[in-house]
Amino acid sequence: MKDIQIRALSGSLYAGVLMGAIFLSPIAITAVVLLFSGLALWEFQRLIQFKSFIPILTLVLLSVYATLGFVSTFTEDILVYSALTINLVLVAMLFNSKKIKYSYPVQFVLSMGYIVLSSYFITRTAFDGLAYEPWILALLYIAIWANNSFAYLFGSKFGKHKLLPAISPKKSWEGFFGGMIATILVTYFIELKMHIFDSNLWILFAILIPVLATLGDFVQSYFKRVAKVKDSGSLIPGHGGFYDRMDSVIFVAPFYYLLLKFI
Repeated sequence: MKDIQIRALSGSLYAGVLMGAIFLSPIAITAVVLLFSGLALWEFQRLIQFKSFIPILTLVLLSVYATLGFVSTFTEDILVYSALTINLVLVAMLFNSKKIKYSYPVQFVLSMGYIVLSSYFITRTAFDGLAYEPWILALLYIAIWANNSFAYLFGSKFGKHKLLPAISPKKSWEGFFGGMIATILVTYFIELKMHIFDSNLWILFAILIPVLATLGDFVQSYFKRVAKVKDSGSLIPGHGGFYDRMDSVIFVAPFYYLLLKFI
């Protein structure tokens, strides 16, 4: 019971800090996401045994430059397609029986392309040029939290058919569809009030989130299995580390950015 209370308290604090920063100011949320994703990056680099300050410096510079409006649309297009390519390669890796072999180039590309670039697009989803739309980013987090929470609840109660047992034995199809139903309902009610999307594109968003969030979780589970650890860290009591909390949003962010770009 005590563990559940600790988990609920730390999870609520984590969510509260993010939501508070989102609606406080663009500088506040950029700083908070930079801090959280920087810690996730540090944990990830420990998982893959990579020691370098270049990724975190790149993440800081990108975040600062983007906040000041110094990153061009052309540059962001290159960055988002690079992030998407690497994320799709990571998905393909899930179905390869051979374990990844770490070398400096592989470690560098994983840190920069997977964590740094994808993390950069978390806050960029809320910007149209220099105009800031907090509900666009709030929806991303709320939808992912709804999906993950209800996928866990449905999976624990009804889960019988495993999704990808070799990577994450506890995830089930029942949990996946339970999370999707919750995501659709949450997105519908937020869209009803805030009108974030044109036409009925909220439906596409609500269907994509469970798919992409689950893939992001599988990718993280893969790296943890290779490293033979249960959690990426212990900075968030009851939840593990920041990478454990951010795996879904890191993976989803560049896809969400691209979806918003074309609506």
